[in-house]
Amino acid sequence: MFTRLFILTCVLVSLRLSAQDLHFSQFYNQPLALNPAATGIFQGAFRGAASYRSQWTSVPVSYQTFAGAIDWKPFQVGSNQIALGFLLQHDVAGDGGLSWTQLGATGSVIHALSSTQGLAAGFGIGIAQRYVNLDKLTFQNQWGGDLFDPGLATKEQLNANSRVRPTLSAGFHWFYQSTETRTFVKAGIGALHLNQPDISFSSDNNFRLPIHVTIHADCALQVREWLDLVGFGLARQMQQSREMVLGAGLRSVLSKGPGSHMAARFSMAHRLGDAWIPAVQLERNNWIFGLSYDWNSSPFQVATSNRGGFELSAIYQMLPAPALKSFKSCPIF
Repeated sequence: MFTRLFILTCVLVSLRLSAQDLHFSQFYNQPLALNPAATGIFQGAFRGAASYRSQWTSVPVSYQTFAGAIDWKPFQVGSNQIALGFLLQHDVAGDGGLSWTQLGATGSVIHALSSTQGLAAGFGIGIAQRYVNLDKLTFQNQWGGDLFDPGLATKEQLNANSRVRPTLSAGFHWFYQSTETRTFVKAGIGALHLNQPDISFSSDNNFRLPIHVTIHADCALQVREWLDLVGFGLARQMQQSREMVLGAGLRSVLSKGPGSHMAARFSMAHRLGDAWIPAVQLERNNWIFGLSYDWNSSPFQVATSNRGGFELSAIYQMLPAPALKSFKSCPIF
């Protein structure tokens, strides 16, 4: 009985309260989901990224989240680099399959401020869908006192199970990359849902998705030939909902050279008021693989037994080929 009421409560909260955008603990591996101005901010010509998150599997209403993105830099105009990208996000939870799906395109103009710094402005446009299977839901008014009666009227004013709306985003991104070391700094601010689309399942509510503002940063400081200190942070707000993540760690270069690059990164982050997040990343040539786990520390740990969820990520970057060293093919007599 407790389980059924818990599921019902979670579903009703999901339907009636402000909708939330997807979030990842390894947010630094999904930059296009934070800020369209992050499009093209990477070394190389092409980047593909994918993330999968399974959250709260120890409670009845678990969440499955996926995001994928690609971006590339097709051409340059003077000191400005033009970058384009595409983004897919999908999240589903509960017996009713309450889901959020978004497909969008992003673009940015990256202006070189110097040989080590750049500033980008970006814009994004997408299509977002909110969906729930009403036939698989049960409601409080169907509780007859002793048991549930699916034949009773729900008395809920839900006259649609899907809403599809356009959504707009914009942002700015600054970055610094040392020409002599691996030291870099990236920071940006992005705003999602600038047009505040109506995503309500009820024609009476006319609920508009609030503007979602995100400030994010990622950095590394080379301290040895083989060792870097890394740090990252995120602050976001969507109406009354807030999230802040701070983290730091070490990155060790295990081997380097054409076709033999390998590095490992270990970090610990804290989502304030919610979870501790240990993470490990392995770099191998053009690939980066990441694994993290949320150790729940919020009051919700009573239901989760401290278990939040794991997250997997993979990134592929088409890196520029190293310049060939000059050599003489035969001795000169």
